[in-house]
Amino acid sequence: MAVRKILTIPDPVLYQKAEPVAKFDRKLRGLARDMFETMYEASGVGLAAVQIGVLQRLLVIDLEDQGFIKGVFINPEVLEVSEEMQEGEEGCLSVPGLSVPHPRPRWVKIGYQDLNGTKRTVEGEMLLARAFLHEMDHLDGKVFVDQLEPDMKLEFAEDIERIKAGKPPRESKKPAYRRARSA
Repeated sequence: MAVRKILTIPDPVLYQKAEPVAKFDRKLRGLARDMFETMYEASGVGLAAVQIGVLQRLLVIDLEDQGFIKGVFINPEVLEVSEEMQEGEEGCLSVPGLSVPHPRPRWVKIGYQDLNGTKRTVEGEMLLARAFLHEMDHLDGKVFVDQLEPDMKLEFAEDIERIKAGKPPRESKKPAYRRARSA
């Protein structure tokens, strides 16, 4: 296993769309192991392959500590989302030190393939739904700070520019779910 470098904004790779995974082999399993190792090293709960410079539709999530699941999700697609929204803080390993309120659907159902290529579905709510949607956005070349409501974008503009320049935000803050994991 190897810890890989996590790309940060404004790296252009973060804004590219990932390609579907076609080969379910030992190399893919190694990539998934590296992604977990990288995510744990950074005290994260989710990581998309795009964030380590691999343009493949693959993400890993580990929310077992919070009562949810741990898994590898390949070629994920949203099948359903709730109309009901949740409020909550959101952070990103590619936007280090910044955590901001960001609404997301409360519940989601996704279709995906496992490491053997078997098609599966999974449902998640609250933090798990947030993690799925956040990481899937990365696979489509989207970073959550670019999707903030206009007033939030304005409020955090200076911090976002500082991060893009390689500096920490004015007040570095991790989301509560990440702080709990690293304690």
